Amino acid sequence: MPTVGDAVTRTKRLLNSNTRTELDAIHTTITAAATTIRLKYQTDGIRAGSYISVGDDTQGYETMYVHARNGEYATVQRGIDGSTAVAFTGDITDTGVVDTAIEVEPRFTAHQIHEAVKDAILAMPNNLYGVETTEVSFSTTQQSITTAFSKGFNQVLSATRTARAGEDRLLSFNVKVQEYDGAYEVIRQEGIEKAVTVNLTYAHPFVTSTLNLGTDLVATVGMTVEMTDIPALGAAASLLLGEESLRLDLHSQGDSRSDAAVAAGDRARYSLVLQARYDRRVSEEARRLMSKWGVRTGAVTSSVFPTTVR
Repeated sequence: MPTVGDAVTRTKRLLNSNTRTELDAIHTTITAAATTIRLKYQTDGIRAGSYISVGDDTQGYETMYVHARNGEYATVQRGIDGSTAVAFTGDITDTGVVDTAIEVEPRFTAHQIHEAVKDAILAMPNNLYGVETTEVSFSTTQQSITTAFSKGFNQVLSATRTARAGEDRLLSFNVKVQEYDGAYEVIRQEGIEKAVTVNLTYAHPFVTSTLNLGTDLVATVGMTVEMTDIPALGAAASLLLGEESLRLDLHSQGDSRSDAAVAAGDRARYSLVLQARYDRRVSEEARRLMSKWGVRTGAVTSSVFPTTVR
């Protein structure tokens, strides 16, 4: 299933377009405290003053600043730009083991992109939600049951029970959920005439307590597979909007790309294109949920008709 790391890769594709970043690799395994790294390919772009993005989806991403370069060795400052120093593996024996990649002066570091993706997931609107199902069993004397919704609770989507023992036919069953000091009570709204087991399907907020690179967007966060492109669109739009000020920065220029190649406002306009695509995808997925479960009232989180109009 798609992970947060996959969303980072998807965001990179949206941001970089046809831009290519110079690459190198960690040749020898380093600890999180090491300040000297050995370069496998000795890329010329790694020099004093360079910023490099190091890592992968498995080990994590770190941004480093290069203080000095001496042949195949570079003296670096670890954990730049809010990133955390990581112990990285390298191909010590040249036996074909995949090395840890180094991106040289990337347009956006992988750590920046990861942070933007996390922000985009945290900012997902309320008309998108996860769906879970649980069973609640009432005895002949119980009007309510305390139930733990481990992923949180927004609203009841459906509640059914079997008609009678041995039958497969399901009947709608009227229940409501109320919260009391962090605990949830499932309350039956029908008469207490017999023991009933209710199959309760409910909406819950996305689980965002842990958004590591390996976090599964479907199984852990609670998105549907169709939603998993949305965080990348939000992250890319946010990052590009902040890059407009770099249009005339000499740092962003090269032999074949001057400031004149990027007209004023181009990055902002592309950011707005991505934002419009983000709004459209949110609307599409909210409508998909609504068409399946309908509009619910009296929910912990309001359910509104999705729109792209802001």
